[in-house]
Amino acid sequence: MKIEIQYTGLCQEWTPAGHVRWRVRVEGEKTRKITIPVGPDHEHFQLYYDAARQGRKLKLKEEARPTRGTLDEMCERFLGWMEEQVEAENLSLLTMNSRRTGLAQACSCLSPKGVRIGSLKADLPREAFVRIRDSFGTLTGAADTCLKALRALYTWGIDYGYPENSPVFLVKSKHRSKGGAVPWSDEDEETFLRCHGPGTMARRWFLIAQNTAGRIGDTHLLGPHNELVEGDRIYIAWQPGKRGSEPVRVPMSKVLMVELANIAEDAAAYLLTEHGKPFASSGSLDNRIRKWVKEAGLCESVVDQHGEKTLKATRSQHGIRKRRAEDIAKQSGSVYEVMAHLSHSDPKTAAIYTKRVERAGLAEQAADRVDAARKSKSVPRPEKRGTPEGKTPNVIRFSGKKWQPVGESNPSFQVENLAS
Repeated sequence: MKIEIQYTGLCQEWTPAGHVRWRVRVEGEKTRKITIPVGPDHEHFQLYYDAARQGRKLKLKEEARPTRGTLDEMCERFLGWMEEQVEAENLSLLTMNSRRTGLAQACSCLSPKGVRIGSLKADLPREAFVRIRDSFGTLTGAADTCLKALRALYTWGIDYGYPENSPVFLVKSKHRSKGGAVPWSDEDEETFLRCHGPGTMARRWFLIAQNTAGRIGDTHLLGPHNELVEGDRIYIAWQPGKRGSEPVRVPMSKVLMVELANIAEDAAAYLLTEHGKPFASSGSLDNRIRKWVKEAGLCESVVDQHGEKTLKATRSQHGIRKRRAEDIAKQSGSVYEVMAHLSHSDPKTAAIYTKRVERAGLAEQAADRVDAARKSKSVPRPEKRGTPEGKTPNVIRFSGKKWQPVGESNPSFQVENLAS
């Protein structure tokens, strides 16, 4: 993908492992490109870019490597190992990026004496990990992610000469789940679509997310190449990127068909940036979704870790996914129907939604039964209990002259038992 707005000849490419690679076309030579190690956000980018345009490959003095045995060095080796696992498809790219972020935050945390914890020996005491956790303040979710990354780091390090039985496993997370993403309500949907009218990319995203109920990691990759026609119906079919997910194929709604009518058959993706290019990653799409949601007024004011007020989007794509699962369950959909639509491979995950709806229905039935009992001053009998119908009392008739016990107390049984 060429970036010609500021830098002529600069190309952004993606490796099979999901990493960004920057290349610069030599001025006057259309077929010759030079790879540079940094992107436009780096402080030395201009030096690398100018040299590449002139046909030279610039080599600057390498930055100092982390000291042996420090947390910085341990993290560097762990990240290198994870990159190899991602290339071998043994580890998810999203998992690696999450751990990379968490470890970077841990290393940049300062000790009580103002020293970067990353520069200290990897054999850190429990107090250091507690300080890292508490440095996030009220952002307990981010602190939990950081602790998970540290635990994965020290689990890996046991086999490579790093400390065993690290106290990081003794530090408890203060995060308490609040139910995750909030499902969209009818009012939320109406508010969002009123703000983003027909033809907007925000509306297109919402209708795609609502129709497919897919994960954001797959949505930015969907396009006309995922369409499948069978009979008189059009389907969107894809293999989710999350490990263990089953293939998904859902029918395209008429509303979505109208919204996608003007997209070319050879388009790379349904969702495009302001420059007409597909989103480079799910993260870039997620940032854009947050902006669209805030523009619709679905946000709240919060205080960040620096004490500054900022607006936070209160709805997300995952909330659309949860709403679709609840709708399926409310329409008496089974666990397996939820699994098929949301690409779940474990019934336990899908059962969360059906169980919630079933409990609500049972509670409603119980309340109706109590109200009916109070009105008639009696206890209504639940249906299908096997009790004979009729107004007259039941009459039990015995075939014998007297009652005979069953089992060992039956005299006949005892006589047979003694005879044997």
